[in-house]
Amino acid sequence: MRASFAVVRTYPRLLWFPVLSAVCLAVTTLFWIAQGSWLYQARGHTLLFVPFVLAGVYALTFVGIFFSVALAGAAVEAVDGGVPSLSDGFDVATMHLGSIAAWAAYSMSVNLVLSMLQSKGLKWLGNAAKVAWSLATIFVVPLIAFEDLDAGSARRRSFELARENWRAETGGLGALRLALLVPGLVCFLGYRVVKDGFVPSPAGKVVLGVLMLVAFAAIVAGGVVRQVFAVELYREAVPVASGSSA
Repeated sequence: MRASFAVVRTYPRLLWFPVLSAVCLAVTTLFWIAQGSWLYQARGHTLLFVPFVLAGVYALTFVGIFFSVALAGAAVEAVDGGVPSLSDGFDVATMHLGSIAAWAAYSMSVNLVLSMLQSKGLKWLGNAAKVAWSLATIFVVPLIAFEDLDAGSARRRSFELARENWRAETGGLGALRLALLVPGLVCFLGYRVVKDGFVPSPAGKVVLGVLMLVAFAAIVAGGVVRQVFAVELYREAVPVASGSSA
């Protein structure tokens, strides 16, 4: 995990991927909100909102995965000792749009099922399943990016690699969670303070806003570190295949 932090620190341009992803997600969200507003004003049947909402969630999922694959495509250049660029990442992602689209549908379906579990009073089971799913699928993005696998093959292969490398994976991700504990706590407490109106002075609000912004930036950087870590772990687990990819 230290090496992953070092890569992001050396090449801060990798942070542009989550920034651009956030912009695209915001635009996509506004688009679907506008369409939903139009459907509501047109007094469309309630059942029409179901496929509409699913389409919106799918679009957001697709955008998120697309940028994850793009980030992996750029990160591998840095891991291999080169200089990463945005164009490298986007070239990789655009070459695997089919697999990205399929994995977005698969991932959305699983997340919806797990969310239903949580809403049915099985929150602990849903949370445990989400953690297990996240650990088991950490290699999916690198596999799509570097081995050109379809979504189903990438999922099965990721399960295999996760079983073989669970010690390194859980150790690295555990360290990352600990590092992000303070920023996460700052964001949570800041939100509660603002919500409950405990900071009446303008100066206090400015200070709190800066702290929350810094904490949020740290969390975003942590997401980039996680993806770089996944690429590094993949390189160690599949050295032969990785040497001929991207």
